[in-house]
Amino acid sequence: MAKPQKHPSKMTTDEAIKHLFHPEVVKGMKQHVEELDRKKPKKKGATK
Repeated sequence: MAKPQKHPSKMTTDEAIKHLFHPEVVKGMKQHVEELDRKKPKKKGATK
């Protein structure tokens, strides 16, 4: 017996993305986010 699917409001962000979008779109989005994260400057420390 298959496990019933969660309602989207109860899903984590990753689960909702996989549920709502085609796998090729998910793959492209993840690559795009990784590229943006690499370009993002690293913070050296918190300043007040």
